[in-house]
Amino acid sequence: MVDSKCQQHKDILLFQNGRALRFRFPVPIAADTLVRLVRYHWDDNRECRIEATLGQTGNLVDGTLRSYSFVLFPSHPSDNLDRYGRLIHAHWIDSSLFCRWKTDCDQHHQHCKPSSVILPALASIRPAWLVDIVRQCLVPAQLTDSYVCLSYVWGGTKQFTTAMDNLGRLQQPNALSFVPLAKTITHAMAVVEMAGEKFLWVDALCIVQDDDKQKHQDVQNMSGIYANATFTIIARSATNADSGLPGLFGISQQCKVQQHTWRLGPSSTVINIQHRDWKDDQNRGAWFTRGWTFQEELFSRRQLVLREHGPAHWTCMSAQWREDIRLPDITIQMPSPKRYPYQRSIYPEIHNVSPNIPKLAEIIENYNRRSFTLPEDSLRAFSGIATALLSSFQGGLISGLPADFFYAGLLWFPFSKDIVLRWPGGIPKASCVPSWSWAAWKGSLDLKIWRVADTWRPVGTNLRSWRGEQCFHERIFPIVEWSYHTTSDGPGIEIKDRFYALKEKYFDSDKTRCPPGWTRRPWTSSRGPNWVYNYHDESRSLRCLFHPIHLQGKGDSEVPGMTIAPWISCYTRSATLLAAEELIDWEPEYLAQCISLRDSIGTWAGFLTLNPDPLSPSETSDTVNLDLTGKSLTLVEVARGEIWEPTEVPFFHYFKDANHPERPKGVPWYQFYWVMWVEWRGDIAYRRGLGRVVKSIWEAQDRKKMHLMLG
Repeated sequence: MVDSKCQQHKDILLFQNGRALRFRFPVPIAADTLVRLVRYHWDDNRECRIEATLGQTGNLVDGTLRSYSFVLFPSHPSDNLDRYGRLIHAHWIDSSLFCRWKTDCDQHHQHCKPSSVILPALASIRPAWLVDIVRQCLVPAQLTDSYVCLSYVWGGTKQFTTAMDNLGRLQQPNALSFVPLAKTITHAMAVVEMAGEKFLWVDALCIVQDDDKQKHQDVQNMSGIYANATFTIIARSATNADSGLPGLFGISQQCKVQQHTWRLGPSSTVINIQHRDWKDDQNRGAWFTRGWTFQEELFSRRQLVLREHGPAHWTCMSAQWREDIRLPDITIQMPSPKRYPYQRSIYPEIHNVSPNIPKLAEIIENYNRRSFTLPEDSLRAFSGIATALLSSFQGGLISGLPADFFYAGLLWFPFSKDIVLRWPGGIPKASCVPSWSWAAWKGSLDLKIWRVADTWRPVGTNLRSWRGEQCFHERIFPIVEWSYHTTSDGPGIEIKDRFYALKEKYFDSDKTRCPPGWTRRPWTSSRGPNWVYNYHDESRSLRCLFHPIHLQGKGDSEVPGMTIAPWISCYTRSATLLAAEELIDWEPEYLAQCISLRDSIGTWAGFLTLNPDPLSPSETSDTVNLDLTGKSLTLVEVARGEIWEPTEVPFFHYFKDANHPERPKGVPWYQFYWVMWVEWRGDIAYRRGLGRVVKSIWEAQDRKKMHLMLG
């Protein structure tokens, strides 16, 4: 190209520096748009990437940085290219690729085998019913059946579903040919046939919608159903069940794919690859905003993604293949996860014997931004994820909070003012999603404090990391015993903080005999305990933990992944403090509303972070901006904590009391109580906020013993 005599090429090419070239933008643009210099380079797969800023003054267009990639189109069949462009139809997908992608993955990708990636808690899960696309009817699923899943959004008009009164009829051959199925489902059945498969699982047909017991079981098993599918069809552009899957010739509507080519002399061509489609779809499509589709993507180990404005592509544990890129008969590995931010990392990161609290927090933080038609589905849709977590969080989750460290699970915060109550009219009195659970609100969460419960953190990772700092510099102590209730007047079931009990018994101690399978050895370090623990049996091995953890044995009773409990109770103590000035952070537009607390004589006592009123109607997040100055607030103690002098540990500035001028200083450990602001409706209290109060000030208050029933 440097040697080209074409004036167009000279206008594009500006200079060459080694393997890097600088270009003007090689795609047709508006005549009055100025294109700044952009970087152009070849990678090892003969692919180049261009980043451009557009605008007369060199500013970003609409505040975005546009990124484009180009690949060579082969000029001769003998061209020796590792990866090259493929001309595709603007309206119709090459459906022969579906079967090829699946076959190539089956034959070449060891990391995509079910035995390599499916979590133990999910391996034996199978659906109850499947759609037989050959016989056009429902059939009972067999353990050996290979099936395809569909991930799509409902919405739109009410679609046809399976119910108790039509289940028998739908098992008759050709029964599905005579019912008004949603377009997305009928198109998915065609894709299954194109891929050489026979069975489809889709929730509308394969879950009997009015069989409450079986439906509850299917929802609990959702993660396993998707994980065990041979692949999942992702209807990424769909806005409702009748949107269909575009681009299937003779079956569905056209797709709209723009593919730009650029001639480089008489023998070479480059093709524009639109890598930005993923972000465009994420910002535009309903599929990315719905809560039910979150776990469907999370656990689908292989995905066939079909969309209206981009080429079809296949994503698995080992590769990403696109319709507009032709691959030879070799395996092309998936690029770095930073380049393609898909959630394939769920498998190695939660497939651990020991609980991965940071990963759980990350999953919840991302999940809680999703929307639901029914507010109570915010917990139901998380049940499948909870089932998958049983490999490590063996106590299960109680309304979204891990039972094994429930005392710390209650300490969640709204991160920003965009958080809103999922019930615009206020939480119903007997709601299955209670005020003490993060699932009652939609928006950004702050779950940093959960990491403090990770007291068993394995030694051997970088102790200077934030997890190491948190393990040694901040502590939480449970001070109340919680029970959960399925009815407000029924008996409570004790919630056992099993990991904290093991920490109390074994942390930094050689006085107590180790549990079966565990051994202890000395550990020398500048900070932390003097003893670490190892575990080994015929199937599991753990090294260098700070204390033993609970491991599920063969004789242990099975625990449900998610227990949905509307109420929890405890015996605790309460006191009142005064709401004072609002604490303003350097990011006030992002962080949740936070106020100071003072005692009756004006002494600064601590802080409180607020969430919207769960008892009052609220259409927007503006209800968080409350003026509570001077109001007496009833606070209940829920835990005790301490932190090494916060100003000496920069990471811990995430709480607004760290630099407060009136906070007690001059002692190694800053000690406090975790307190919850509650308000009552009858005998049931509801969470209004969470914060912490200086230990000496809280203990100086007139604290009253009480029985707390929290709804």
